[in-house]
Amino acid sequence: MAVPERAQHTWKFVVAYHGARFQGWQKQADQRTVQGVLEAALEKLSGEAVHVQAAGRTDAGVHARGQLVSATITSRVRPDKMVLAMNAQLDEDVSVLSADVVKDGFDARRDSIAKRYVYRVHHATAHDPFFGGIRWHVRGRLDIAAMQRAAQDLVGDHDYESFRSVHCDARHARRYLWRVDVAEDGPEVAIEVRGNAFCRNMVRIIAGTLVDVGRGRLAADAMPAILQARKREAAGITAPAHGLTMEEVYLPDDAVRAGIPPDARFPGWPPASSASAAAVSDDDVVDE
Repeated sequence: MAVPERAQHTWKFVVAYHGARFQGWQKQADQRTVQGVLEAALEKLSGEAVHVQAAGRTDAGVHARGQLVSATITSRVRPDKMVLAMNAQLDEDVSVLSADVVKDGFDARRDSIAKRYVYRVHHATAHDPFFGGIRWHVRGRLDIAAMQRAAQDLVGDHDYESFRSVHCDARHARRYLWRVDVAEDGPEVAIEVRGNAFCRNMVRIIAGTLVDVGRGRLAADAMPAILQARKREAAGITAPAHGLTMEEVYLPDDAVRAGIPPDARFPGWPPASSASAAAVSDDDVVDE
């Protein structure tokens, strides 16, 4: 069989990783990061420097099941072999789930329109040692009905200033969330959040505030006042990083699967131009 010729292509990858052994997504000197290990793997395959772009930059300890990544590389690896070739270079805490050649100019950050996160809580007297690395153990039982009522007040087009880190450097905290849901399955609680973009620590602060409601530290009807306050101290605690997972990144063709409401309006949606899509990405500083 003839050896494929080297060719330059733009690739779209879907990547999963366990955040415990990474200092977040973004490449840093002398630190193990997801971007760093992916670029190292691609450089081995291409023999040249490679830059990868993620749809959102997760913080240290945060996991992903469906991080979207783009890169332009020159290699001999055929599209049907790229997943195997990449995973042969990677450790067990990170995996390429799919790899596709896409049109030139595709950018995972600027072309994505929304994301889905799930924050997982285990509420019980004793912790579960088998899942401690991906769930936040909260002793005792939570009032799930109160958390569900509170979550609904976070849905919509709001200024989430109270729900972002004081270290967030996004220009503003105006975001559109169309789903904030709290579901219980025995001792397991899943807080699902879908939105067009997220500020630094936003989902973790939402999760921590909802857990404070579940513990009775905040009233179920407290969310409108917290939003109106526009102060970080008005909201609850920042939930630990290890309970959060980026589950999916949505592209324009994924609107139905994402569950975007027909009347939704936010920067870049409905699709109008690449410029509007870029504007929302510029504010999407650290997705977690």
